[in-house]
Amino acid sequence: MSETMKKFTPRDKGIKLVSKPNDFDKYDDEPDVLRAVLSCGHITDPETLTNCCQTQLDRGQTEFKCPVCEETWPYDEVRKLAKLTLDEKSSFEEKLGTNTVKNLVDFRVVSTFLPCRSNKH
Repeated sequence: MSETMKKFTPRDKGIKLVSKPNDFDKYDDEPDVLRAVLSCGHITDPETLTNCCQTQLDRGQTEFKCPVCEETWPYDEVRKLAKLTLDEKSSFEEKLGTNTVKNLVDFRVVSTFLPCRSNKH
């Protein structure tokens, strides 16, 4: 987590910014705060998006999904709109890799123990 609060400014290019309430935090509704519109259409700020994605990583997920509509966000979008620091990018990418490998190994272990069906009677 960063030392200073992450915020959008009018200088942020390539991001659709609005002054609407945060869709992920009902208490974040100050009208003068700029928030980003995600590809799924929901609205949030960089700090909330970072926390949302960190929670998903901590739960072992390998993709980032909107907590409202379940649409998957591309990692490039998360990286940009969450305003990830270099340390956060490194941490996220390491955790994504770890989760991917763990899920792959868990899948292989489970599928190894599934009963085989024979066509012979």
